[in-house]
Amino acid sequence: MKNKYTVSEVRPRIFFLKFKNRYDLCMQFVRYQEFYESPSSRFRDKAFNLLDYMEWYSKDKDRGCFTYPNDWSGFNIFGDIIKQVWDLGISDRNQYDYEMKMLYQKFLEQYPDGKFYIIGACGSGITMKHEIAHGFFYTIPEYKYEMTQLVKSLKKPFFKSMCNSLRDIGYARRVYIDECQAYLSTGVPTSFDLTVDKEDKPFVQLYKNYY
Repeated sequence: MKNKYTVSEVRPRIFFLKFKNRYDLCMQFVRYQEFYESPSSRFRDKAFNLLDYMEWYSKDKDRGCFTYPNDWSGFNIFGDIIKQVWDLGISDRNQYDYEMKMLYQKFLEQYPDGKFYIIGACGSGITMKHEIAHGFFYTIPEYKYEMTQLVKSLKKPFFKSMCNSLRDIGYARRVYIDECQAYLSTGVPTSFDLTVDKEDKPFVQLYKNYY
């Protein structure tokens, strides 16, 4: 597994797993990412079997098949998520689970308080910068406060449209503020059903200040 990705601490307490292909990237993160923020309460904060999740994902929104590796290109979780998943129990452990546990233990040796963040992507472009924004949101209290205030200052129609787009993609409500700041600071996809005029400027500037 190790030759399928490299590990680097891109910022203090933010570890970046850079993968060679999206399949391995997605399969390594899927159980942990969906435990944290799945839009379905069947999986969010629950122990679940991957085959059950794959079946649900394939049928949800009439996808027809398991398109997860094509749908997602970046991931972000705080370290304790791995511990929570393992503490609940994994009935269908696989090589990716053992790899995640190994990484958690390795990072925990460096930061015994458990306050670290793990991001993953293929390449080091916009997706990585987007995931670093999530890392800042978790590891830097001042950044989280300032970004949260910026999100709360958005005009209601714009914020509502942003949240609707996040919901349609498959994000859980609990991460809307975090996702808003990450997208507005590093780039909003053209697939989002909204027009960004100058709403992103303060987010871009604040991100640059920390980046």
